[in-house]
Amino acid sequence: MAGSDRGNMRCWEALGCGALMISDAGNYPNGMIDGTTIVTYGNAQSAVASIRTALSDQTRLREIAAAGNMMIKSRYSKEAQWESFTQLCR
Repeated sequence: MAGSDRGNMRCWEALGCGALMISDAGNYPNGMIDGTTIVTYGNAQSAVASIRTALSDQTRLREIAAAGNMMIKSRYSKEAQWESFTQLCR
């Protein structure tokens, strides 16, 4: 129904708790960037490969997870949400 658009609540939950989010490729909200703040895959085989790669490189896994967490805390903070809301109301 959403086509290639992504960004349901699980994205904010995973990134907000500091986990590495590995998910299917698509159009994610601003800041959710493959290889930088999240990891995406295109099919079942690449999903397995992405998971194996992440598990074999714990340092990189932690770097991407931390970048995702920091992005959520800054770009989607309560203050940022409030500012977007007040601008919408103007």
